[in-house]
Amino acid sequence: MSELREQFIELLRQTKREGIEEVIGFLCTSDFFTAPASTRYHSCHEGGLAEHSFNVYKCLRNKVLKTDDEGNYISEFGSYDKDTVIITALLHDICKTNFYIAEPKNKKVYSPEGMKSDSNGRFDWVSYMGYTVDDKAPLGHGEKSVIMLMQYIKLTKDEMYAIRWHMGGFEAKENYNALSETFKRFPLALALHEADLEATYLLESEE
Repeated sequence: MSELREQFIELLRQTKREGIEEVIGFLCTSDFFTAPASTRYHSCHEGGLAEHSFNVYKCLRNKVLKTDDEGNYISEFGSYDKDTVIITALLHDICKTNFYIAEPKNKKVYSPEGMKSDSNGRFDWVSYMGYTVDDKAPLGHGEKSVIMLMQYIKLTKDEMYAIRWHMGGFEAKENYNALSETFKRFPLALALHEADLEATYLLESEE
């Protein structure tokens, strides 16, 4: 985990964005590098949030930093500099800092010798440490990340819209018109959403 943390911080420092050291300071004093990325669906283990964010960075980098033989950007999503890719990908889920708490949970484990039974067979209850949400600042998801980041650094319009709408179709239905308009005007938002999905479903797993 320490190696990933070092890579993460080095990438952020490469941007030389004014205020980025304050962002790094916040990450290092919060639970960002130890928190899970979810309670159940992907990277739901210690350090999962940083792992997921780094995976999104790798996917987004491959999408928008493609170049031809002359070094010109050829991405269908448009041309963006490396700083924008680093900031939007690594920090899109900063809203999940100080968001989860560990607590004991129970789950069914099926076995022929189980003490209880249901339609699926015999099972026992097994205790394990899991995570649950404890949202101390209920400001939304993408919008919360934007609000938190803008306390430290100035975001470009592309960065702001990409982070705000990175959840894509997982947004509430009443937001679909705004989401569609965002994807038209700011293709980076679509690219970040796709990178998020690819990291979640192709590089990570449900646990």
